Amino acid sequence: MRHFVFMKFKPGEFTEEAFSEIRDTFSALQKELPEEILSCRVLKNCVDREWNMDLLIEMELYSAESLPKYLKHPLHTGLGKRMDEHIAERRSFDAE
Repeated sequence: MRHFVFMKFKPGEFTEEAFSEIRDTFSALQKELPEEILSCRVLKNCVDREWNMDLLIEMELYSAESLPKYLKHPLHTGLGKRMDEHIAERRSFDAE
């Protein structure tokens, strides 16, 4: 299963520190859930356009049953609590 998350941050809120924290957290998640997360990439948008998102998280999960395990993991929920106030829009897309 493929899981994609797109994020648009509030103006001035998408810092290098925020990007590093997100990237490092998803790297740690992959290490803690190797049987659920087969691959994970965190990408920063390189073209500044009003309609572009700032960040893309691209994951390959073992199965649809892996998604709630990753979503409920304390590393993921903790990151969400820290980042929510900085994010203007968030969208996800899942495909099998």
